[in-house]
Amino acid sequence: MGKTKIFHSQGIMLLWTSTSDTPSQFHTFYAAIIFLALGNSGQKLTENFLEYQLEEKIEARQAVGGGSTHKKKELEFMDKVLIRSWMYAPCVVGYIITIIYAFVVDDKYEHTFRFAALFMGGTYMVFLAGSAWYSREELPVESNLRKIYRILKAALWKRGAKYPTSPSRYYWKGCKQDHHYKHREGVRLVPPVPRLCRWLDKAAILEPEDSRVGVEVQEKNMKLCTVKDVREVKSLVPMFYLGFAFFGYSLLVATENTFFVAQASNMTSKITKNDNDIFLLFLIKEGVSDVSRFICFLIGCAFRRLKHFKFIDNVCNKKAAIVRIGFGMVFAVICSLIAWKVEVGRLNVNKEMGYIEEGRNSTVALVPQFSLMGITEGLVEGGMASLFRRHVAKSMWSFGDAFGGLVIGSGKLLIIPLVLGIPSWFKDTLNASRLDRFYLMLGILNAVFLLVFAYYSFMYAYKVVCPEDDQPDSESSQVEESKGENPDFVESTVEIQLENNGSQQRL
Repeated sequence: MGKTKIFHSQGIMLLWTSTSDTPSQFHTFYAAIIFLALGNSGQKLTENFLEYQLEEKIEARQAVGGGSTHKKKELEFMDKVLIRSWMYAPCVVGYIITIIYAFVVDDKYEHTFRFAALFMGGTYMVFLAGSAWYSREELPVESNLRKIYRILKAALWKRGAKYPTSPSRYYWKGCKQDHHYKHREGVRLVPPVPRLCRWLDKAAILEPEDSRVGVEVQEKNMKLCTVKDVREVKSLVPMFYLGFAFFGYSLLVATENTFFVAQASNMTSKITKNDNDIFLLFLIKEGVSDVSRFICFLIGCAFRRLKHFKFIDNVCNKKAAIVRIGFGMVFAVICSLIAWKVEVGRLNVNKEMGYIEEGRNSTVALVPQFSLMGITEGLVEGGMASLFRRHVAKSMWSFGDAFGGLVIGSGKLLIIPLVLGIPSWFKDTLNASRLDRFYLMLGILNAVFLLVFAYYSFMYAYKVVCPEDDQPDSESSQVEESKGENPDFVESTVEIQLENNGSQQRL
């Protein structure tokens, strides 16, 4: 987190330096972009750090106090609202400062960047001053990447093995034995995943030769994994398939940072007097995005307060996240169509050369599409983070930020070959280009990928139980502790021996 603030501070200081008339100002500007990009990559980490600190302080306060179960639930509800309010407090302060600079303070970028650099440096010093009182999170014994590597290695080692016909042929350890399903002639492990990744179940299969080697030795040699570990890794697979459904949305995000800005640069500034309309349009988008996230949070809390919804489980929360993303993708379609309509009007006004409808050729016309973009981001990205936590095992939550960055970053990269591949739509000037067709294509793409998201979410995420919902049977764990060995391993060994004897008799 400290490095994030350092990168941000250095980037803003370089922007401040680039405003001076020096031969190296362009090189300084590009260096500032690199540092700001590095700082933005850790922004989510900073938010997670703040949320973790608040949760630890609240849990410590609850541990000291007591009370009935009903009172604890009331306190838990209020604590969630308090944490979310604290999370949005820095955003509110930032919006107020930005509005003041946009309408009141001097419009020179040199003064703006200087204030931002000093302010960022001051907040970093405050962060360092409180480092002695921060709560430290304990790191897991095994990293998630190593766990994935173990399962891939074990599954590839047993790639020729057949799926067992009995659940006892899997290595159940610390996990219930009822989370499986029949598929053709074999037994597969829950959660179900697309066909290309179903072979991951083989990492937990007990083969005939396993009877000659101890279970612990096989685990140590990465030739056998527990069902619990396999299911945790498998919970990641549907999310990456769902990531393909966000391709249209990621293209829209990339368009917002490029062609939306180009539109605003070629339209008359009507919102501010100092030509800071682009600045304010992005502020509107960010504000609407945060407001939509907070409204979704309040709606979820309100449902939990109702008597009919007090027993909302993880599956219901997952359904709510899927519906939230679906509404966000609908707004993405509407945003693309609004942008298409605005661009058509802008091109028509320019063709008339008289600017008869000046209002349609001003930046005021861009407010709806920036506002809709904010709603889309708040619903889709907030729902994406919620769905990841509801569907993926808790031990794999550390991949959440990387997943979101991969989904959004892919669209930002793929828009480059898309622009180069359609030269007739993108010319040297905006008036000679056909952004209206591009926006219409974005609307159609988002509508198509909305159907793709609906299919994959219903097939692999809508009703699937999270691996954390599993609790090992107390009786089986007691038997395992009393005997000092794995009962599933013994039972499967007996079955394997009976199968071998039967095959020998047939021969």
